[in-house]
Amino acid sequence: MYITVKDILEMEAFKEVEFIAGASGLQRRVQNVYFMEVPDIYSFVDENGLLLTTLFPIADNQNDIKTLIPRLAEQNLAGIAIKPGRYINKIPAFMVEQADHYHFPLIKLHYDANLSTLTNHILSALLGIKTSMLEFRDQIHGQLLNLLLEGADLKQFVISMGKIVHEHILVFDNDFRYVQSSIDMNENENEIKIDQERNYSLHYSLPLNEITVSINDKSYKNDNLLVQPIQAGKENFGYMVVLIEKGKSVTDTITAAVGQATIFLAFLFQTENTIIQRERGYLGNFIQDIFNERYVSQPDVIEKAKIFNWNFHFPITILNIKLNIKESKKRLSAYYKMLDSGLIERIISHFLDIPPENFKVLYYNDSIICFISLAFESRLKPRLREISKSIISNFKKIGDIAISISDMANYVDEIKESYEHSILVHNIHAGSMNKTSFIEFYDELGLYKLFYRIKDKAYIQEFVEEKLGEILAYDQKKDAELMETVKYLIKNNGNLQKTANDMYIHYNTLRYRVNKLKELGIDMKNGFDLTEVSVALELHQYSKFINHGYSGDVHKLNSP
Repeated sequence: MYITVKDILEMEAFKEVEFIAGASGLQRRVQNVYFMEVPDIYSFVDENGLLLTTLFPIADNQNDIKTLIPRLAEQNLAGIAIKPGRYINKIPAFMVEQADHYHFPLIKLHYDANLSTLTNHILSALLGIKTSMLEFRDQIHGQLLNLLLEGADLKQFVISMGKIVHEHILVFDNDFRYVQSSIDMNENENEIKIDQERNYSLHYSLPLNEITVSINDKSYKNDNLLVQPIQAGKENFGYMVVLIEKGKSVTDTITAAVGQATIFLAFLFQTENTIIQRERGYLGNFIQDIFNERYVSQPDVIEKAKIFNWNFHFPITILNIKLNIKESKKRLSAYYKMLDSGLIERIISHFLDIPPENFKVLYYNDSIICFISLAFESRLKPRLREISKSIISNFKKIGDIAISISDMANYVDEIKESYEHSILVHNIHAGSMNKTSFIEFYDELGLYKLFYRIKDKAYIQEFVEEKLGEILAYDQKKDAELMETVKYLIKNNGNLQKTANDMYIHYNTLRYRVNKLKELGIDMKNGFDLTEVSVALELHQYSKFINHGYSGDVHKLNSP
């Protein structure tokens, strides 16, 4: 609802005026009226204003007259109405040419026209429009408020909004992923896509003017889209998008209705987020109860999982996702950003071709863990690797990500141990190789799987001390790098030349070290001795990893 220059010319009070130039600008909106009382009028007028004047302030300055229309057009005024006769005899021809050039409406008023009377007619019409708009906003506000009071969900709310504005309405999240629409998705198998080329990645700041929405083979962009952020205070929840059909334009009523709707949508999103956070807490407690072995019956666990819309079945595989962000607040915020995006769920569904009910993703003990139920999958391991690669790729802007993948749990009493295994994988690989982002599996740990089963950690230390104690002491005292030499000799099956090359030392230096090792009780040519040293070396590394990380007792973990 608005007034254009054309509407003003059709008013009864303007029946004697003469429109003389700038016809292509007749649809310019008029939101105010100004008189020209000073030569430097430009700082006193705003865009979409109609200027009424006798040109009295500049009648004696030909240069000011020549620059008037170009400067008003530059400020995006609606047009100019000039009353000739008293201060100028007639409207100059160059002004007519300028008006046509700038598509700027030029109106000639009758010599006895009363500018105040004409202004009052325009202002009265504008006031009527504003009053109608306020009434319309109140009406929309009341309708939308009633929807909320009746318990309408997001789907019902969006459908109602589509009926109000007589256009299709879409709702997207902060990363422009589809959330809801007023379109019947079952009708003709409608498919909604947005910015398809980049739809499968996170884009934290996609410019609004780059958005293209496609429904089946029909695309909307630029003037065919009205995009409105859904905000509450400083928090942004997503975007409301109105699809404008070709031949139509965005009206004031649509803009007003969308402005009211986004206020209520923000409330719906806040309410939904509160519910999601509460459900996450309950789910975390459920997982904690499983880890603490409060469920001994698999049917009990399966039945309880249904509360969380979780089709829980065995076998279960656990993906443990950890962020390499030192500051705890930033790390926690990043975890929830990953969860709120819903991207992890979509990636898992995509690569495994399973519904979201067959797995759960949640924050637990400073990591995101994914419980995946999938039986009869012959290529599970490579697919889990592809899932992990995609997660790391899509969230690379957040930081380095370590993904540790457990073995399968076939029974409820094995879930806790599988979770422990995923943590063990992380601690070993994060500590041993100084990795940033990585993907590792429990079944590739080799001897570490055996070491993990040794409950008497003191025995591990005794064995290491017995086999390597003198070497460790000698290295600490002399900085001789004998331990490093042992590693390379074992790696190279005792080949001295290759070991010297790999360590970038002289062959004679290596021979000296080998002799020193023999003096300390390690004979690299003795196969049995070498085997025990190799195991002791692995145990030494293992001890360092577990001492700097998780101890192996799930009961010592913090609650979610």
